[in-house]
Amino acid sequence: MIALSLLACIISAPVAVVDVAVEVGDGTRLERATVIFDGPAITAVGVDLAVPVGARRIEGQGKVLSPGLVAAGSQLGLFEIGLEASAVDDAMNGAATPGFRAGDGFNPLSPHIAVDREEGVTSVVLSPGGAKLLSGQAFVVELGSRLDSLPDLNKPVAVFGAFDGYVAESFGGSRGSLLLALREIFEDVRFYKANKAAFDKGASRALALSPTHLRALFPVVDGKVPLVVKVDRAADIRALLAFAKEQKLKLVVEGGVEAWLVGAELRAAGVPVIVHPSQSGVKSFDALHARDDLAAVLHSQGVVVVISSWDSQNGTSRVRQEAGIAVQNGLPHAVAVAAITSGPAALFGGARGSSVVQKGGRSSLVLWSGDPLEALTLAEQIWVGGVEITAPSRERLLAEKYRPKTFQMPKSNTPVMVNAGAKKRADGAFFLHFEAISVLRNSSPKLRFSEGRCSSPLGPKALAPSVHKPSPSPKSV
Repeated sequence: MIALSLLACIISAPVAVVDVAVEVGDGTRLERATVIFDGPAITAVGVDLAVPVGARRIEGQGKVLSPGLVAAGSQLGLFEIGLEASAVDDAMNGAATPGFRAGDGFNPLSPHIAVDREEGVTSVVLSPGGAKLLSGQAFVVELGSRLDSLPDLNKPVAVFGAFDGYVAESFGGSRGSLLLALREIFEDVRFYKANKAAFDKGASRALALSPTHLRALFPVVDGKVPLVVKVDRAADIRALLAFAKEQKLKLVVEGGVEAWLVGAELRAAGVPVIVHPSQSGVKSFDALHARDDLAAVLHSQGVVVVISSWDSQNGTSRVRQEAGIAVQNGLPHAVAVAAITSGPAALFGGARGSSVVQKGGRSSLVLWSGDPLEALTLAEQIWVGGVEITAPSRERLLAEKYRPKTFQMPKSNTPVMVNAGAKKRADGAFFLHFEAISVLRNSSPKLRFSEGRCSSPLGPKALAPSVHKPSPSPKSV
């Protein structure tokens, strides 16, 4: 009982990260600040704050603390191996499936989650995969390490879809027919909502989709959640803006490679754009007017920009790299940080101040070794809802297990890396092959040891007398 009580005290003790640079997440940065959090809530943020008695103190000098990153439009936890159909749960067959709930197939113990969390991602907007007119509902899920770390399926945050020539092939083959299909579906949503009892009695006309799919669009027509449409061509974006105005919908553009051409219209309509900076090039006839500085240009035009990785099943861990690419192409650093933290959190139903390092904010935080938008920066410590995540990913465990070991050669002061393996001789027998590679500059050349004999690319004279020759190994293994 005493041990359990001590453990409970340790777990519940406040944490104070001191003398740390803080990327607040709202576009501001604090230097040499202290951040204190207790459980799931941040209790204090400021400079020269007193550390509470009994709090765990973490020195942050030379490091950066930020909100946990939010990946919008991710299929994390919905797949294991992309090419194995039985291990993929991110989509439903059909041309329009708004009732499909991506969260139903979420696996909170997927090995991929730990990998992406090690890159600082603590929350994702879990969305359906694939490209179809209406692909399904999205949900926010925090990436804890427990079996009950699940999305709230009673709170969808968006309906995702797509609009391009490929999607149009399932609806008459043209963009005009695609818009017609959208109008028919949303007309049916409103009709069914007003005539549900009559429909259930069989006393109404046929509908384009089943009642389950139509009910999933009720929050969209009520303006409670946005319709997120993957679209690149400027003319298509303009058509969707007119459709959203006609239907009184909240619209979000995803991709938007040519969105800069209609930036003024997007700003006037209050339509945000989810940008994939590494995918903003000329990739199709819908993207002939692509530009690498898309995020920067949209921001300069007054459009709200959210940054996300491309929707590849393994793309979620690239979120901060995508933000770094945007900064390289002119987006202000502070804006890029907000675009992967507070921006997506606010866009998809988060409370004001969500994913921001401030008093009362949620303590899903990442302590970085340096600038979080630099590729070589490491996430040294990660907290999700105040709980520190210490378990390494399966990939990291495997990397450590099979990492070549460094050792000192006997009778020599030169550290080497050793690779060992079995090789096959011409007579069919196998023998052990060792390869020793110096890890110091200007040291001895590469040495190879096979069957107990030592050879060097520079000949016998290159071998110093102090180099240890291993004892003869067996002729076969």
